Amino acid sequence: MKRKILALCLPLYLLASDTTYKAVPIISSNPTSGTGIGALGVAMYKADKTSSPSQAILAAQYTDTDSYSIFGVNRLFFKNDKWQSNTFTGYIFNNSSFSFMTDMDVPTSIELPSEIDINFKVKIFSVLEQLLYKIKKDLYIGGQIFYVDQAFSAEDLSGQWFLKDRGIESFSRGGLGVTLSYDTRTKDEKFYPRDSTWINVSLSDFPKFLGSDTEFFNGLINARKYISFGKDNDVFALQYYGQFCSKDTPDGALAALGMKNIIRGYPIGKYKARYMNAFQTEYRYTILKTNFRIAPFVGYANLSGGSKGTEAGNRDGDNGNYYSGGMGVHYILATKYQLDYRIDVAYSNDDEVSVYASINQAF
Repeated sequence: MKRKILALCLPLYLLASDTTYKAVPIISSNPTSGTGIGALGVAMYKADKTSSPSQAILAAQYTDTDSYSIFGVNRLFFKNDKWQSNTFTGYIFNNSSFSFMTDMDVPTSIELPSEIDINFKVKIFSVLEQLLYKIKKDLYIGGQIFYVDQAFSAEDLSGQWFLKDRGIESFSRGGLGVTLSYDTRTKDEKFYPRDSTWINVSLSDFPKFLGSDTEFFNGLINARKYISFGKDNDVFALQYYGQFCSKDTPDGALAALGMKNIIRGYPIGKYKARYMNAFQTEYRYTILKTNFRIAPFVGYANLSGGSKGTEAGNRDGDNGNYYSGGMGVHYILATKYQLDYRIDVAYSNDDEVSVYASINQAF
């Protein structure tokens, strides 16, 4: 009952006089989805006077490949940070189009060029709710429930071959999980940590009774370390991100490179496998006494274990090492919360350049 009351009160929190609102443009550019532009609105608010600032986000984007996405996020701290709630819901429609090396087993006697154009559509709907409870200083335990529905459809014969060769198919999955979190961030530094450690370890199961076509499980470790360096607002940040999936994991739930945060510079879902070990670091340098920061970053990931692949067994095509690096330019939207708007330009060892614009730190 208390949770329902809290959810109903969220609009009241957002109308409070001490709530801070910001709206910014979001942009992205990568070889898979094309160039996109959209808008993001964020509200910083407090559920009660003794808790950390909470954050609500609503964003939408459209790209020149007629792809679009919309999502909402709410990060809530309440009861003097005794409780944390993380809520996410989103929908993505993506016209995927990119060139791919023709190492596939194509059922034709026609000689193909070294690269062919791959075209297919992706629709993804997802919703997640996570609730954590503080059991002692800096230590939280809790769980999450989520549901994801993915649909893939080829636009041409090359798209059909690509999806079949890589074991990519439409799939629905519901899951339950447990999370242990060690978080030494102070109440004033939730969105710009300095000298602190933040580690989440999660185990999730996807049973058939929650809508999964196949039962499988995965584990996730997300470990972050923040070190003040030089001036008070300069931070050296490090992250280890590991994901481990059972052998029956469908393609859409495998560990994948990409996104705006994890090894920037790769299209989402182009490279994936059952096991991923990823590391990245960046130096967040505040320019004099301005609201600008620069943040050079580098990242490395290793994929292994293959994937579901073809009917003959796991494919190993994505196994290997991946590198990226780049530069971020940040603007501090709200000094009180150290809330950053950032534009990242990333270059990968695929010789591809990606551009992202978002809020908060990458990790």
